[in-house]
Amino acid sequence: MAAPIEEFFTTLDERPYMVEFDLPEPSDIYFPKLMQRLADNPPLVTGETDDLYTILKNTAHFFRIIGKDNILIIKGILDREKPTFEQIIANFYVLLDDPDCLEDQFNLSISKDSLYHYAGFFLDTMGGRLYLFRRDSMSRMVVNYYAVLIIDRANREGRNKYGIDLGGPIDDLIDEIESSNIELSYREQYLDDLYDLKERYQ
Repeated sequence: MAAPIEEFFTTLDERPYMVEFDLPEPSDIYFPKLMQRLADNPPLVTGETDDLYTILKNTAHFFRIIGKDNILIIKGILDREKPTFEQIIANFYVLLDDPDCLEDQFNLSISKDSLYHYAGFFLDTMGGRLYLFRRDSMSRMVVNYYAVLIIDRANREGRNKYGIDLGGPIDDLIDEIESSNIELSYREQYLDDLYDLKERYQ
């Protein structure tokens, strides 16, 4: 699973538009560093509505951790690389099950707890939901799909410490995918998995 991701980074470095971003390092070094920074600084999942400061902190999570310039770079890449987005995310999700490979190939160490926090952030916090609603529909649906899978795994492993409920997010995501005109490469797989989960969480 590491090979397609490495190939994606190599392809990025060959894209003419990448020149304008003027990265100080090759993509396979630069972006894993950003990912590690995010993994080491997960967002808040609980207590977000205790005060306005916490809500604002969560809403600006990515800005605080990796900065405006990096956000613009990532948005620029996502806008141009939509045809490969779903496949790369799928490959990366599988690679998360092989932490040794992830560390050897990309110098990345991403804990299950960090993944759980990000999944909960997108599914169950005001800051996370607002962030996704500012993104395009395809990105939002795909991110929510993998967030659901991560929380489901946390449930099965007894790690859902904040008691994040998947019933509503699963129903909402099924409705969004079925009513959307966006062409998703793995639409049927998403729906098959979500309907299986829907039965589990009824």
